Parts: sequence; structure tokens; C-alpha cells
Amino acid sequence: MSSKEQRAKEKRITDGVKEILEFRGFQIKNTKEDDDFLDIYADKISEEKEKITAIARFPKNPQIGVKLIRLLGKLQEEEKLGEALLIAESPLTHYAKKESVKLGIEIISSNNPLFNIFDHNIVRQHIKLKSPEIKYFLERYQIEKNQIPKILESDAAVKAIQAKPGDVIKIVRNPDMGENGSYYRVVIKSTSRLRLVETGTIKKKTTRKIPPKKPKETPEKPVEDKPKTAPSKTADKTKKVPSKTADKTKKVPSKTAAKTKKVPSKTAAKPKKTPSKTATKSKATTSKKSAK
Repeated sequence: MSSKEQRAKEKRITDGVKEILEFRGFQIKNTKEDDDFLDIYADKISEEKEKITAIARFPKNPQIGVKLIRLLGKLQEEEKLGEALLIAESPLTHYAKKESVKLGIEIISSNNPLFNIFDHNIVRQHIKLKSPEIKYFLERYQIEKNQIPKILESDAAVKAIQAKPGDVIKIVRNPDMGENGSYYRVVIKSTSRLRLVETGTIKKKTTRKIPPKKPKETPEKPVEDKPKTAPSKTADKTKKVPSKTADKTKKVPSKTAAKTKKVPSKTAAKPKKTPSKTATKSKATTSKKSAK
């Protein structure tokens, strides 16, 4: 990039940042520039009638890391600055974003519109409500804050009015476009996936920690205490289905047993029915002797 193009780019960014600061109620105080940074200082009087000084830093090196974020945070602490803005040309790393949130430094991407977006006739006016106004709004409609429709913190209009998660915004419709009335939104974090965070009167959703399951200790029980309702499969088989051999021995007696029981042997039947010849002869002789 040539020096002429670089100057035009710096002027465009400087004018845009000045316009954003003026929209937020700041008055441009002075501008400092060196080989590494272009700093813009601005002042404003808060509602509590306190003076607030803000700094907007545009680094000449497009690569922004944790070291640069900490350097701006140290400058903010030393000079007791109320707000610190950093204009970034390239995306920040994960650790740089985390450090900027920790130090309360607002990151403005150079890809975002660096001008007052509410000057456009299509963009509706966004107004951040104060605490009494929020209370009146909730009591009037008898609702809770988590029942209000959501708007992300990363929205350009939300960034312009410096709304934070938990703030309620009143969006006024444009009558020039045939719209009337207004509607309300509550700001949530961009990474929260439409879940509210603990800010103001929003209740924190506590996640219950589930302890790890411990292995069940089975106490040793005597044999007598075993449940009788659920016997083992092998016991059911032996109890319900008797063996085939047992059925045969029980129901069908053996052939030999049937023969011995029903048909008596010939040797056992002979002495009862037909007496022997010797016995008959002896009886006959005895009868003849007695007759003589």
C-alpha cells in the first residue's frame, strides 16, 4: 500500500471514529500520532456530572495480539481513562479477545461501518433505557426481563449506543416508512446462544453439577436371603421342564415291570392250580388204607 493510500485510509478511519465518539456525547480533545499508533482523545460530562475521558487507538500494524491489548490497558490505568477503544483491521486471536474483555477494552473492527449509522433513514433509532424506565416497562406489561425478545451484543446498533448484556433497548419505528410505534429488545451475549446472563435483574441460571457415579457396593448376603421371586433360568428349566428320562420312568413303566406285574410266571402258577403226582398218589393210598 502506498503512502497516499495509507493516508486516505487513516483519514477515513479517524473521521469515522470521531463521528462515533461524538454520537456517544464525547467532544474531540486532541489527536496524537507516532510510528506505531494513532490515538484520539475525547471528553464528556456524565449524568453524575463527572468528567470521562476516552481514548480510541488505531495501530499501524494490522496484527493485534495480547501484548498490544495489555499495553492499552496499562495506558488506560495510568492516565485514568474512562473508556478505551481499539480499532482492529484484522481479526483478533482468541487470547486477545479474552484479554480485551478482561480489561474492558472495546474492539471496533475496521470492517464495521465507521460512521453514525443512525443518520441513515432506513436505520431505526435505538434508545437504551435507564433503570427506572426498565422497571416501569416491566410493571406496565407485567412481564419479566427474560420474556423480552432478544438482540445480540454484536449488533451494529447495539455497539453504537454501547449497550451491554442485560440492557433493554427501545427501538423507534420510522414514520417516514409508514411505521408507527416502537418495540423493545434485551441485549444478550453473542456467544450465549440466546440464553440470558446474569446482569441487573436477570437471574442467573445455575447449572447443577452431577457428581460422578460411584460403583455400587453389593453387600454379601446369606443364601437364605436370596429373593425367591426371580430364580435363575437354569432353575426355571429344571423346575418347570422335567427331563424326558424322568417322564418316561414316571409315566411309562418298563416292559419287564409290566410283565412281572400283570402276567405271573408259569412256575409260580403251577403249584397253586395242579398239584404234583406224588401228592395225589399219597392221598390215594391213604384213602385206600382207611377204607380197609
